[in-house]
Amino acid sequence: MKKYKVAIYLRISKEDDKNFESESIINQKIMLTEFINSREDLELVSIRIDDGYSGGNFERPAFKKLMEDIKDKKVNCIIVKDFSRFGRNFIEVGKYIEEIFPFMNVRFISINDGYDSIKNNTKDNLIVPFKNLINDAYLRDISLKVRSQLDIKRKNGEFIGSFATYGYLKDPNNKNKLIVDEYASKIVKEIFKLKLEGFTNNKIAQILNDKGILCPMEYKKYIGLNFKTGFKSKTMALWNHNTIIRILKNPIYIGVLEQGKSTTLNYRVKTRVENPKEKWLVCKDNHQPIIDKDIFENIQKIMLSDTRVAPNNEKVFLLSGILYCGDCKRSLIRKNYGTKEKRYIYYVCSGAIKKTGCTKYAIRDKIIEDIIFKTIKIHIKTLLDIKKLFNLIKQLPYKEPEVINLNVNIDNQKEEIEKLEERKFKIYEDYKDKILNKDEYNRYTFIIDKKIEILKKSIKDFETKFNNLVNRNEQEQQFVQSLEKYKEIEKIDRKLIIFLIEKIYIYKNSTIYIKFKFNEQYK
Repeated sequence: MKKYKVAIYLRISKEDDKNFESESIINQKIMLTEFINSREDLELVSIRIDDGYSGGNFERPAFKKLMEDIKDKKVNCIIVKDFSRFGRNFIEVGKYIEEIFPFMNVRFISINDGYDSIKNNTKDNLIVPFKNLINDAYLRDISLKVRSQLDIKRKNGEFIGSFATYGYLKDPNNKNKLIVDEYASKIVKEIFKLKLEGFTNNKIAQILNDKGILCPMEYKKYIGLNFKTGFKSKTMALWNHNTIIRILKNPIYIGVLEQGKSTTLNYRVKTRVENPKEKWLVCKDNHQPIIDKDIFENIQKIMLSDTRVAPNNEKVFLLSGILYCGDCKRSLIRKNYGTKEKRYIYYVCSGAIKKTGCTKYAIRDKIIEDIIFKTIKIHIKTLLDIKKLFNLIKQLPYKEPEVINLNVNIDNQKEEIEKLEERKFKIYEDYKDKILNKDEYNRYTFIIDKKIEILKKSIKDFETKFNNLVNRNEQEQQFVQSLEKYKEIEKIDRKLIIFLIEKIYIYKNSTIYIKFKFNEQYK
């Protein structure tokens, strides 16, 4: 009798059993070992286990080792508990059982299915493909259910990533909720602060590395998360400009959760593809922000602007990305017309240099900076002069006429709803006392319910207006408070310019127009 060299193959996926994977593997192993021990023609030589791997494809480490054993003639028989343990992909499973294994002279046994490839059974030839088709259909069904559940969680603003974004942690009481990481959030704030001050992404990374601050990947390991990456290195990972850019561009830091950016084509193909932006699932005001929205938006504009840096410079130039030609609206280019010893910096129109129709002219950087400084001083003084008015609003927020009117309207609507609820109860009593018939009762209650519905919607609208008014006053006060620290400025810096100025237009007659931000607050 021929003695077959047997490899037991065991598999279980996370989808099959989320809590008892190891126990299931043990049970499979006991079952298959007992089967081999009861047979004289079988000799166990290896056990291959894929614990936590889907049956949707054959990209599994233990299965690949099994195939290597077959190629090296160490194994010529495979035993599994059932076809689903081997795989759930109908086409691929059929290909191995009907083509690859027979070609390689490998015996295949599935115990629960009563299948043995050396037995030429016509019945098996019909049943095997059918069972594989059922397993494949099961895999597809599971995949659709998982996708659907994940989409529901995304729409509800639940975080479904394996690891929280740097600056946040998963809430211990709710793994789908993000909470602020007190330590990492300070680093995120420092990165945004340095960017506002004009430091380059490379310089920010260098500053963090010099301070010995762990980069996001190393920090995850440090706090005990089982974090792994395909970009593994023997040395400790460091901050780099790409990491800084990802943090600066991520709206998660203003409370916006963006998910569903990529997906798999289907339950068989696991390669991920990018989703178009309109298919992303975005939830605003989803969690506690780390960065102020205005600061975040300023940073995005900075990163879109031309902020090239001269060699050996740590910061971008003071006016990079905000100077434009007033005539052709193209950006101005910084030029040095002096020598190393005596530099003369001028700004010229890029359109004129490229000879695209604009008049060539130049203006000294010192002239622009002096005008900006004087204009900002006047601008800040004007804004701070209205601080007393804001303080008055702050002290008497609920005596403002508009607020009082809104409160009165809300109270009136609520009183009307109470009256209608009482009326509805009386109609019910009349119905029970048979004063009203069923049709009359239904008609009256329908009319009342409609009125209540309209009143509730009206209350919601009034409450929204009230909240907007209060929030507007708070935002205006915060805006003025942020200006106070600049009221005694002696020189302008990159941070102040980015905070206050949107664009500066220089015309060929040397007229300078400064377009300030916060126009609504100023008005």
